[in-house]
Amino acid sequence: MNVLSLAFQRLLLLIVASLVIFAAMNLIPGDPASVMLGLDASPESIAALHHQLGLDTALPARYAHWVGDLIRGNLGRSYIYDVPVSSLIGERLQSTLPLILLAMLLSLGAGIPLGMTAAANRGKMSDMGLMAMLQLLKSIPDFWLAMMMTFLFSLTLHWLPASGFPGWGHGFFTGLRALILPAVALAVPQAAITARFMRSSLIETLSQDFIRTARAQGYSRSGVLWRVALPNALIPVLTLAGIQLPVLITGSIIVESVFSLPGCGKLLLEAVNQRDLPVVQNLVMLIVTAVIILGFLLAALVRFLDPRLGEERP
Repeated sequence: MNVLSLAFQRLLLLIVASLVIFAAMNLIPGDPASVMLGLDASPESIAALHHQLGLDTALPARYAHWVGDLIRGNLGRSYIYDVPVSSLIGERLQSTLPLILLAMLLSLGAGIPLGMTAAANRGKMSDMGLMAMLQLLKSIPDFWLAMMMTFLFSLTLHWLPASGFPGWGHGFFTGLRALILPAVALAVPQAAITARFMRSSLIETLSQDFIRTARAQGYSRSGVLWRVALPNALIPVLTLAGIQLPVLITGSIIVESVFSLPGCGKLLLEAVNQRDLPVVQNLVMLIVTAVIILGFLLAALVRFLDPRLGEERP
């Protein structure tokens, strides 16, 4: 499968995702107009607001109008906050985007060396002990780990802030300190999965014929591991990173709530509770679009690093 076919598949996936999201938003219980006007609103007032918000038009016309606005970059206005949805999301991304990136870096930065260590000591006590620890870490829920870390590092040791995000205007390191605990809580289970995957990938790579050829050519044990096996073993790990990205995004919704971070996850929960349809619909669509695009870029990178994956099979 070449890159153009992959891009076409992602485009179809994006269209299907937009249809599913639009249908799901219209199945959410509750009427946005009734929420905005209150329980004592008259039917006439609710009907007038329905017309003002465009909720009285046919679903196909509403879908076409929504997609057209998305293509033009118009995300509409929030029903509750009465501000452009794009400004709301842009403001919340200041904490959510660095949180997810930091969690991904921590997951890869810890998982890859741990997996390499386990593979290099395969069958030894250190390998078995490390694998047992990784299995335990993989099973820990994000919210429980977040609460335990808050109790230890914030309330007991007073090393890091327990909640909130002061913003980057107070300094880079001040903002970074506020994101460390949430990022670690997100990253620990994913780092354990990455380490186990890295171990399996490296062990499988070390059993290939080209590894025996490299050893016959005089490569040392460390040279075979670092210069020959590792680059090939990292290719499946990149695929895993693309799978972990949606997990980190959904996990950030819970973690942001635990740490009271003013991010997109918290905004999404507030919008769902308040039936703020433009915020929910456009924010979910942006998240899905980002996941699909990043997944496509990672898949294209993997095919570039290993052209065999792009070959057509008979």
